[in-house]
Amino acid sequence: MLICFYEVSKVYPNGATGLHSVSTSIRNGEFVFLVGPSGAGKTTFLKLLTREITPTRGQVLLNGRNITRLRPNEIPYLRRSVRMIFQDYKLLPNKTVYDNVAFALMVIERPDKQIGPLVNKALDLVGLGNKVHAYPGELSGGEQQRVSIARAIVGAPLVLLADEPTGNLDMETSWDIMELLLRINKGGTTVIMSTHNIAIVDGLKQRVIELDSGRVVRDDEEGVYEGEAGYTSVLSG
Repeated sequence: MLICFYEVSKVYPNGATGLHSVSTSIRNGEFVFLVGPSGAGKTTFLKLLTREITPTRGQVLLNGRNITRLRPNEIPYLRRSVRMIFQDYKLLPNKTVYDNVAFALMVIERPDKQIGPLVNKALDLVGLGNKVHAYPGELSGGEQQRVSIARAIVGAPLVLLADEPTGNLDMETSWDIMELLLRINKGGTTVIMSTHNIAIVDGLKQRVIELDSGRVVRDDEEGVYEGEAGYTSVLSG
């Protein structure tokens, strides 16, 4: 297995529970949706994989290595393999499209001669090869999200994490972004995406892990957005 969570719990300093005794595994090359209500633990799940936070209990393994035990100087190397895209893009407004993507390689000290070809390849993949000199403020929301995807994949990560990547986009643009993420996944990158978008989850029929109050309440192959937990809450309400 590429990713394994073993009895992982996360309790924040204010007492809030992010995850409670979560055990699950994800195979190399899978596309997985994380669903559930706000506060269910989806973002906690993703942040544990980037070592932005560490669990209170349990182990998180990537390729058999417990990443919760990484030394501080090892974390940047982890983040070359596990990259994140966000709902709000997080682009540098004063840098061009090209420079935003190149920055991801510069911070990991890729040789200068490698940066240009890798950036151009990533921008061509996301359909922005003609926007290299544009600035984020000159782009649509969908284009900005494509830049953020290019920045995340430019180093050929093992895992691409997506935290509500279509949350600020209209439905047509959201589907365009999903087609791009599926294409990246088919190229061999494991994709884990948190979302509230029912139409996308139901339409794509990928693996669905549902979280509720920090617990995994459902894990379905070719799943839909609302499973047993959702139906139970409706009936009990």
